[in-house]
Amino acid sequence: MLFLRWGLPGLVVVGCVGYLIFSASGGSAEYYLTVSELRTHTHAGDVRVAGVVQNDVQKSDGGLHVTFTEKDGTASMPVDYSGPLPDIFKPGITVVVEGKLGGDGVFHARTLLAKCPSRFSTQPYTS
Repeated sequence: MLFLRWGLPGLVVVGCVGYLIFSASGGSAEYYLTVSELRTHTHAGDVRVAGVVQNDVQKSDGGLHVTFTEKDGTASMPVDYSGPLPDIFKPGITVVVEGKLGGDGVFHARTLLAKCPSRFSTQPYTS
C-alpha cells in the first residue's frame, strides 16, 4: 500500500523527467559529415555536410542561386544552392549544407549555414 502511495507517483515523475531530458537533448545534437565522410559512405536521405568554400563561387538570379565547391582536407564536391545567402558567405569560410548528393555528383542543398569565423586573434599583444 505504501508503494502505491509514494512509489508509483515517484516512478511517473522520474519517467517524465527522463523523457523531457531525452527529447530536449535530441534536437540540439546537430551532426554533420565532412566531405570525405560523405564520399566514403552511401547516404540515401538528407545529410548535413561541412566544408570550406573554394574560390569558384558563381552567383545568378540576383544572388539567390549559387554554385561553388566545398572542400575539406582531402576531398571536394560541387554544391548547388538556391535561396538567401548568409552575409558572411565568401570563399574561405566554413559552411554546413543540408540536402542530397545527386547521381551527377553535385550536392543539391536545401539549406546553407555559415560558421562564423573567430573574432579574436591569437597574435601577442604589443604596446
